[in-house]
Amino acid sequence: MTLTIAKRFRFEAHHRLPWHDGKCARDHGHSYLLEVAVRGPVRGDNGAPDSGMVIDFATLSEPVTQLVDELLDHHSLNAVHANPTAEHIVEWLVATLRPVLPGLCRVRLWETDTAYAEWSS
Repeated sequence: MTLTIAKRFRFEAHHRLPWHDGKCARDHGHSYLLEVAVRGPVRGDNGAPDSGMVIDFATLSEPVTQLVDELLDHHSLNAVHANPTAEHIVEWLVATLRPVLPGLCRVRLWETDTAYAEWSS
């Protein structure tokens, strides 16, 4: 059976959208909510530590937490992308996480309580 598991991460960051003609052209910050999901088969119960799991939540968390802590939390997103829209940040997250999270199937980045960008496969 194939299932999807997901984990949420929070971080604070600021950015400005240099070509935007509204208030987002000015430096401002958000409390971001990032959701990362992995899809795969449930491993059989063979006595291994990951029996009955798609992936251990700790294994899912490790590369995402490292990325968030080192490059996103309390940083400028303009250091990640020249025009750090939510869409561009999601594209960057997918490109960065795909090599280290087999089965990556969704990245959702909430910029506010009511607005998010999402990639899914």
